Amino acid sequence: MSNTVDCSTITIRSVRIEDIGEVYRLLVANRPYVGLNSRYTYFLLARDFSNTCLVAIDGSRIAAFSSGYVSPTRPDTFFSWEIVVDAVYRGNGLQQRLLLNQLYKTTAKYLECTVNPSNLVSEHNFVKLAKLLGVGCSKSLLFSEEDFGHNGHEAEFLLCIGPISSGSLQNLIRKYG
Repeated sequence: MSNTVDCSTITIRSVRIEDIGEVYRLLVANRPYVGLNSRYTYFLLARDFSNTCLVAIDGSRIAAFSSGYVSPTRPDTFFSWEIVVDAVYRGNGLQQRLLLNQLYKTTAKYLECTVNPSNLVSEHNFVKLAKLLGVGCSKSLLFSEEDFGHNGHEAEFLLCIGPISSGSLQNLIRKYG
């Protein structure tokens, strides 16, 4: 279901340390749909990974945040750690735009992310992105409930999307920006 918000004026840029207060409020407001790490974690992401962590800005308001990194052991792989879109902006393709921009900035050939069994919306969005990119999407167990010590954390399944061609990515960036 699409919200009736004009997203044509939204800009996407690297996250800044001064954004973290608003990013953290957005994450808290969207629990339990997103994980919540310490505020310190988000400050480090803004300081050390601002080239791969992005925000979607509507005027002066942060409408969405996406964190991730290029794997040091697999430099052709971008790992999407966390994406949150404000409820007002959901259904307008912001998650997709953020991911496309992250892939473009990193020139990654593969996108990896984890989803847990109860987050069907997120899994659907990643599968939809793979189809848009015209590439495969595989799914395998990465961490089980046992790995988390049976503390209530669900299993985490790894989705691997790719290989992504730079040509198709450039076309999608032009189209969806």
